Amino acid sequence: MVGKYAFVTTTASVLVALATFSSSVLAHSWIDCVKYDPFNKACLGYARGYPTRNAADINTSYPYLFDGSPKSQPMCNPKQQSSPSAYTAELPMAVAQPGETIYTTWEANGHLNNAAPTNVKILYYADSSKEFTSVNERSTAPVAGSFNYAANANCFNPSEPNTTCVGSWVVPKNLVPGKTYHFVWFWYFNANPAGQWYSTCFDMQIKDSSHVVKTAAMSEIMKQGDPPVTYSNGLDSKAKSLIAQTSKL
Repeated sequence: MVGKYAFVTTTASVLVALATFSSSVLAHSWIDCVKYDPFNKACLGYARGYPTRNAADINTSYPYLFDGSPKSQPMCNPKQQSSPSAYTAELPMAVAQPGETIYTTWEANGHLNNAAPTNVKILYYADSSKEFTSVNERSTAPVAGSFNYAANANCFNPSEPNTTCVGSWVVPKNLVPGKTYHFVWFWYFNANPAGQWYSTCFDMQIKDSSHVVKTAAMSEIMKQGDPPVTYSNGLDSKAKSLIAQTSKL
């Protein structure tokens, strides 16, 4: 009997370990587009150090995991997101106005959940000189937006594991035009009971005028359909033209 119970206990422990390992391996996500225009199907701004979906190793090099509720870990991926200058002409930071509605996108990566959807927050600081440094700031930083990670209501094709999902949030009105601010997309995945989260860091240049995407209900956004595959590969001529078309709120 001792041997039987020992076997059962060992087997159960192995299964739990495998389940935790599996969730850690399979759960990964990041922002593809910081400022998405669903009506023109164009990305107008990207995250720090974004390698595009053309990068063969994006699934392993770009996602940034916090596993087991770490007490001390950099908020931004040290390999690709530690610098606020990690942008290029083809993969620029987003430009927006205080009070502007922003649509940010990512892929569900098999984690769509209608019964118990996980949560994403957009964190920021109203001080343009302040950078996120530690994961501990997830609990103290101001929140610009909060929404479901992946559910039928905010993902274009719920039956597809890698469907594109959208989060709608508003640029804080206390940000000052002419300055650049640091933001974090923070996903509370929590497949590991001890805590499991992901982050993507990005910056936003605040101006008096910008390309303003009209504010709409998420149901209307979903009716626009999937973004083109190429939208995550950098600015094309259409996106550049849209960015040049600015107006004031």
